[in-house]
Amino acid sequence: MKSLQRYSVLLHIIGWIIFSIIPLMALPFNNIFSPPNFKMFVLPQLFSTFLLIIVFYINLHFITPNYLNSQKSWYFLGFSLIGFCLVLGLNSVVFEVFFKPHFKDFPFPKMRPRFNNGRPMPPPSMVFNPRFFGIFFSYLLSVIASSMLALVYERTRSKEENQQILIEKTAAELAVLKLQVSPHFLFNTLNNIRWLARQKSEKTEDAVVKLSQLLRYMIYQSSNDKVALEQEIEHLRNYIDLQKMRLTDKNSVDFICEGDTSKLRIEPLLFIPFVENAFKFGLHNQEKSDILIGIRASEHELWFYAENSIFGSNMPSTGEDSGIGIQNVERRLALHYPNSHDLRIGNNEGKFRVDLTIKLA
Repeated sequence: MKSLQRYSVLLHIIGWIIFSIIPLMALPFNNIFSPPNFKMFVLPQLFSTFLLIIVFYINLHFITPNYLNSQKSWYFLGFSLIGFCLVLGLNSVVFEVFFKPHFKDFPFPKMRPRFNNGRPMPPPSMVFNPRFFGIFFSYLLSVIASSMLALVYERTRSKEENQQILIEKTAAELAVLKLQVSPHFLFNTLNNIRWLARQKSEKTEDAVVKLSQLLRYMIYQSSNDKVALEQEIEHLRNYIDLQKMRLTDKNSVDFICEGDTSKLRIEPLLFIPFVENAFKFGLHNQEKSDILIGIRASEHELWFYAENSIFGSNMPSTGEDSGIGIQNVERRLALHYPNSHDLRIGNNEGKFRVDLTIKLA
């Protein structure tokens, strides 16, 4: 459809040229541009085509869009009838001016006069005149073609408007989701820094530096539709390093990256909610707790996983207890990677695990 719209002017010109030439090619004369032929056939045909072009584009851009698709279809029929009367009348004037004065001079073959009971046959009436039928069918073809084209344009425009509305709605929804991720993430991180400050830890300053790097990433990078996977990994490392500052000897955190991540791009802030939950639910002060986070990349596929220990009632979930982060990620995955991602969340033998596979174009 876009290619047709790109060359629509050229296609219209070619179509009208063919429409004008076909009736002239049907004439049984070798030279239609000789003076009598030109005045009797070519000029009336060109004038008739000119009138039909006017009717075609008035109907295409005004009558059909405003009246045929609404409850004013009677106006469409009325305008069409008025247009036909005008075209027929103007063609009759041209016929009288250009054709009839030269009719007696044209070398028609001799024909025996027709008689009806001894009297000459009267000339055909206007209704049964071949010219009337020619003008009628040409006008009807012009109106039908322009109406169909107008309906196609209207349907295409309506479809594009609906698609644009859907795109804008999706973009607005994604913007809201990203805005929800940032405060949620900042809230958890500030809690960690507050904990370090209460402990009067020397790591507090480093934690503030890490936080500034995280905020810089969220402000300047997360507004992009796609970010380099390596930037997202660096963002995760900064967050994990910040969380490690409050770990005890009974806690262990491993972050593993495998594969070539230099050429891949993804949506920003997809993994942070899962990492946050791993630290929120997977650490215990008195018991041994392990967190395993990993990313494995191939040419067209990305696999992220996060695994943490479970302690009694401290059970992570995807409901309200886990906050809005995971719900936002699920919604963003559905919007950005429909039918090309697989998210699995579950418990197995005292371990809570998240596996996310994304097929990248």
